[in-house]
Amino acid sequence: MKNLKNKNLIIAITVYIIITIYLINRNYVLYKNIINPIFWGVMLAYIIWEKKNNYIRFTTNKKYLKYMIIISCVHIIIYFYLGFIFGFSKSPYSHKIIDLLKNIVIQIIPIISIEIIRSVIVIRNKKNKFVLVTITILFILVEINYSTLFSYNSNMVGLFEYVCEAIFPLIACNMLYTYLCLKGSYALSLTYRLFKESINILLPIIPNINWLIKGSVPIISSAIVYVLYKYKFTECKRDLRKKEETFLTKIKYFITIIFSITLICFMLGLFKYEPIVILSNSMVPTFSRADVIIYKNLKENELYEIPNGSIIIYTLEGKSIIHRVVNVIEENGTVKYQTKGDSNNIVDTNFVDINQIKGIYLFHVKYIGFPSVWMYEAFNKN
Repeated sequence: MKNLKNKNLIIAITVYIIITIYLINRNYVLYKNIINPIFWGVMLAYIIWEKKNNYIRFTTNKKYLKYMIIISCVHIIIYFYLGFIFGFSKSPYSHKIIDLLKNIVIQIIPIISIEIIRSVIVIRNKKNKFVLVTITILFILVEINYSTLFSYNSNMVGLFEYVCEAIFPLIACNMLYTYLCLKGSYALSLTYRLFKESINILLPIIPNINWLIKGSVPIISSAIVYVLYKYKFTECKRDLRKKEETFLTKIKYFITIIFSITLICFMLGLFKYEPIVILSNSMVPTFSRADVIIYKNLKENELYEIPNGSIIIYTLEGKSIIHRVVNVIEENGTVKYQTKGDSNNIVDTNFVDINQIKGIYLFHVKYIGFPSVWMYEAFNKN
């Protein structure tokens, strides 16, 4: 009976992969927004019903789950801090409440369903290596974005980059998820995935890393998690508490050191990209008070090549001004810029010299700067 149910699950996933490949190039929106979440929602409901009626038990040591939460937090911190090195870009996801809920349904429900199904099959077939390998391969095939994969066609360079950026990480991550289900349950793999996947949906800005780094991070992190859990799963019960405290202490020290180094570098202006809070409405409607903009620090040669219409950040009498370039003046080998706020009626009276310029505007995130604005106003009431 158990093998029959496992067989049915595997057949259902295989059929789904075939349907996905058929539909994804014909109506991607229909597949992504309707078919995919409905299918995995139905599968999740079926697994919950089966678990209730067949008394499927998932056992996870709370200590291991605690480790996974810590490791997941470290992964997010390191991933986000890559943005200070390579820069940030705006998240492709909308952060309106309705859109956030929609993205959660579309992205998170399939993840929950996949990991619970994986755990059910793995737990019932712990000693069957063929089934473990098969289910891992099937879930790799499930998560491939065939629309992007097929779009490269004869573009071998783009195909190679996509394979390194997406396919190899999928293989590494799914091998890890199967291992975690084998040694614990879906609680471990699902916790790690939810932390890792939700960051791109919830955060308004994400690291702007290239295909090589984007592909390397999941592979390296999967290998590290595997090694850590292999050590923890096989450790002797003797001196367990002492080893646990040592492990947690090392993790805490690691997080503290990384955070401190990043904070110091950020305060010294050593990163290529920096945020700044808008305190006025002089650039409405482009951005407004309490928005946070991300700007790029410019190299010396770039200061002479700022195109007309760009938004620059410069200092004037100790204050930072963010206005648009409306005129570029070149005289005797020197360059000066005339600026204007988008909502102002007249141009700024002072010309901006290159030694005043801090950087050039990239993008902004709305409203998240209100706490800084309130603190600024509280300390500058007079």
